[in-house]
Amino acid sequence: MKNIKINKKALEICSNIFYPLLALALVLAVWAICSKAYNNPIILPEPGVTLKAFFMLFGEKYFWTNIGWSILRTLICFAISFAFAVVLASLGNLWKPLNKTLAPIITILRAAPTVAIILIAYAFMANNKLAIVVGLLIAFPILYSAFFSAIENVDKDLLEMAKIYKVKPIDRIFSIYLPSVTPTLFDMSKSTISLTFKVVVAAEILTSIPKSIGVWIKYEQNIFDIEYLLAWTIASIVIAFVLEGIVSLFKYIWRKTR
Repeated sequence: MKNIKINKKALEICSNIFYPLLALALVLAVWAICSKAYNNPIILPEPGVTLKAFFMLFGEKYFWTNIGWSILRTLICFAISFAFAVVLASLGNLWKPLNKTLAPIITILRAAPTVAIILIAYAFMANNKLAIVVGLLIAFPILYSAFFSAIENVDKDLLEMAKIYKVKPIDRIFSIYLPSVTPTLFDMSKSTISLTFKVVVAAEILTSIPKSIGVWIKYEQNIFDIEYLLAWTIASIVIAFVLEGIVSLFKYIWRKTR
């Protein structure tokens, strides 16, 4: 029985590695075919040329500086969004009028086009703060909605039992609410942190924020250096995957330590 479990685990790990690699191979193959068919390396360089440019960026000091600032902006606005979402979702479940008041605002923020939010904020906000604020406005409504639903859907029978046996509020939080809500916190954080990063980079591109990935993407586009434009784009994709991977790692650690 133990060997069967080990084999299943090994098979699961192999499949988790195989399918992403297969998807990557397909993307590179389609890219290579399109590049050959278009036959214009200035417009669409081959994957090998772009990947060479991507790895050359690693040796540049400005590469790490700009990546660091973009990641820092992402983490700041995500942390603020996460904290506000948890607090307000909890309060909204305790006091329903608060949720009814926030609901239209959340709907407006979720429906508003990201580019429009960036341009409106750009009209009256300093560049160094704009990306953080825009990221917050995009991430907060997503996290709030998910956290509110997760808290609202906590098993009512368990809560009723805790009430009957007069379980302390602090014990209810740690023994009922947290185990029920934490999977949603991790799952939504995983998808939202990469989305937040993309929004931050978009704000950097549109507003040319210094010390950022976005400003270099815009620069390479302005001088029409497609190789490095694609290289910076690949760097952004890799960072988004890394951020999601870190959240997945935290979730794995949490499961193992329960």
